[in-house]
Amino acid sequence: MRGGLAVALAVVLCLLVLVAPSSAAKAARMAPAATGPLVLTVETPPPNGTATSVTPTIVVAFHDTVAAINPSSVVMLVDGLNVTESGLVVVGATSISYAVPTILKLPVGANNASVTAADMQGHTASVAWNFNVTPSTPGPSNPFASIKPTTILLYVGIAAAASGAIVGGYILFLKMTTRFTIRRYFATHPVERLYVTLYVPLGAAFIYTLVALSYVFSTPSLPASAVDYVFIGTVFVALTAFGIDSRRQLGRIRAFERAFAQFLFEMADAMRGGIDPAKALVELSKTHTNILAKHLRVAADSVRLGRPFGAILREMVSTMRSSLITRYAGLIADASTIGGETATVVYRAAKDMDDFVKIEEEREKQLALPVAVIYIAFAVLMAVLFALLYIAPTLGTLNVSIIGITNPLSSGGATAIPKLTVPEMKERFFELMVINALGTGAIIGAFTEGRARYGILHSLGLVAATAIAFFVLFP
Repeated sequence: MRGGLAVALAVVLCLLVLVAPSSAAKAARMAPAATGPLVLTVETPPPNGTATSVTPTIVVAFHDTVAAINPSSVVMLVDGLNVTESGLVVVGATSISYAVPTILKLPVGANNASVTAADMQGHTASVAWNFNVTPSTPGPSNPFASIKPTTILLYVGIAAAASGAIVGGYILFLKMTTRFTIRRYFATHPVERLYVTLYVPLGAAFIYTLVALSYVFSTPSLPASAVDYVFIGTVFVALTAFGIDSRRQLGRIRAFERAFAQFLFEMADAMRGGIDPAKALVELSKTHTNILAKHLRVAADSVRLGRPFGAILREMVSTMRSSLITRYAGLIADASTIGGETATVVYRAAKDMDDFVKIEEEREKQLALPVAVIYIAFAVLMAVLFALLYIAPTLGTLNVSIIGITNPLSSGGATAIPKLTVPEMKERFFELMVINALGTGAIIGAFTEGRARYGILHSLGLVAATAIAFFVLFP
């Protein structure tokens, strides 16, 4: 029995000898490589590892065997910038974390970080490491991912065909029941110019935007500014026709005002010769070949039908869209109705109107210089932005301590924001100049003609110049 007990004890001792070193080695592997009571261990991004975002979350775990960590002792540096007092460094129960904000996003490539901390008994520890930032940023999300350009065009075509069939069927019904003709209808119901110059282009611009954005978002190889060029195209499609028509209408109004002033002079001379206003209008309609010729012929036909001169004159000027002509035509119509020295009234109206037209023409000439100054200021601003883009690679970080964001632990006692990359600066400056071009054109229109719509062509010209300049200098 004693021999058996001795053998059993020997076996147990052998097992303890074999197992004890293995357990100790396992415990040694699981415990951190401690050099003191406080140990810091990097979790993310790993040392010499890769962060897939320019705004990663930096995490360092800590372990202390004797005391709790002192949160006020924690100092974290990222690329030499002390971010501890940004308010974004969080000291938890077992780790220190820092979520990099967008305004302080990390540059692509090599980066470094370090953390220093102490516990309540004064034991300190630190860790420093390098890591790379290689963002795996997907292309811009495509809100039209489920819609293809061909699908959009197909739906538009189907809608247009259905609308055409409905309108055609209704026209056929009217022809069969009321002898309806398209020519007679449009002779009495002319199409509003806005439908052709604004509403239709706006619809075309909407379809163009959908198709173009769908193409841009589905083609990752396009530059970041492709979306900006899409919206520039949208602006041109939507506003070009309206801008041209607005300037054309302004020119016609000016021509009507000059011709109407001359017409009033000739009518005053005819009335001084003893001809009444209605007969004077009929005689003048036979000789006028300028922009008033068609209006005078229609008015003369109305006189021959026996309609009152005052009503005829008001109808004649209603389509000219000139408040100046409308005002003087109403004055003459009232004078012809009341009677008296109508010739004198017509002559004075012609003289005043002619003076006003000449003053307006002189004003337009004098405003040419201020408009040129606005163009020069726009060009100077663009030159300044180009200069900034050229020197951007040599610019440092942006010091924002002047707005109250200070950091006593950082170098120089101020918090700095990393500079934008050159492509980002180019895109932001390009958008800034496009917005400025649109506003500048509107200001020119309001300044010279009293309405912003008369500056649409100026806006389109400045936008085109901006796009061409950026495309040529910074392709």
